[in-house]
Amino acid sequence: MREPTAMRSTAASCLRRAGIGLLLVAGLTACSAGAPTHSRAPASTPPGAGRIPVATVPGPTDQGSFDAAHAAQVLAPSVGLVIANQRTGGVSEGSGFVVASQNGNSYLLTNDHVIEGSRLVQVLMPDGQHATARVQGADALEDIAVLRVPGSLPVAQLADSTRVRVGQPVVAIGSPLGSQGFGSVTVGAISALHRTLNNVGGGPGESPESLADVLQTDAPINPGNSGGPLADGNGRVVGMNTAGSSGASGIGYAIPSRILQRIASALMQGRTPGHPYLGICYLSIADELAIDPDVHGYGVYVELALPGTPAQRAGIRTGDVIEAVDGVDLNNGQTLGGVLQLHDPGDTVSMTVLRGGAPVVLTVSLGDRPANGGGACPSRP
Repeated sequence: MREPTAMRSTAASCLRRAGIGLLLVAGLTACSAGAPTHSRAPASTPPGAGRIPVATVPGPTDQGSFDAAHAAQVLAPSVGLVIANQRTGGVSEGSGFVVASQNGNSYLLTNDHVIEGSRLVQVLMPDGQHATARVQGADALEDIAVLRVPGSLPVAQLADSTRVRVGQPVVAIGSPLGSQGFGSVTVGAISALHRTLNNVGGGPGESPESLADVLQTDAPINPGNSGGPLADGNGRVVGMNTAGSSGASGIGYAIPSRILQRIASALMQGRTPGHPYLGICYLSIADELAIDPDVHGYGVYVELALPGTPAQRAGIRTGDVIEAVDGVDLNNGQTLGGVLQLHDPGDTVSMTVLRGGAPVVLTVSLGDRPANGGGACPSRP
């Protein structure tokens, strides 16, 4: 099945089925064995920079209790315009939002592709404040960057994206027309969870990547919205807008807030984020059924556990069907990458696999993705 393609990608397409060449790094795929470095070294960290908190109360899940004006009023003061002067002479613009204000500095999240290749990054806030930003750190694999500016700015609160539901109303805030569209608000709903977005990033000389677990929304997301927040009716951020679809109208994508929290907290603390790595080649059950109508179970079909990987050490075998991780069933739209992306390298997870018609429970200690992507999966005839 063809997955959505990001309309912002400038690199050649490298679409592949999930099991062909897929090295499960929380579901992310390297399109070449010699993958580029995915995290730029974080800047020195001022004292006090810490983990970003997440709200535990979910936002309104139905239109009757949803107030887009209230959500915008709460969140808009925290959303700024990001202006990136490129080393090549051009200027790119996107959006960003403040997630922390500590010890005289404020930290904003934006997409890595907004500031990639820049020589100067500036942030302009709705109240007219503006400042030159320092790139605190960036992770190209997750398309997340953290900017640091002096001063104390209004802070947006993250919601728990694992509690978001299909059909839940949301607002997207950003600057699709630069300063002319400053603080534009669009309204829609979460139309799908746990989607895979291909052809992400891919700057000059680099291969595009895939985001393995994104939220899908019908709230309009246009160029300039990248890096802005997707929020619930309480004005709490459920995701960061990252792309619109080039193959369909009314579809946009956002990186879930729980992934933002994990990656951005590491960058704020001056650490290079880890990327959980399993090391299997697999197909979705839907793709495997097209090849073998007799396959049983749900989830993902393992074509190969790569040698020397966490998967092989845990005893995962060719022909296994991974049905659940830590008790979370891989059905109803839930994906293997979506579950694993919430973890750090070194975490231990329990996997339930169907083997020979019987369930087997395996304990897996997740690794960190190798710099070269981890190897290659064989093509299936």
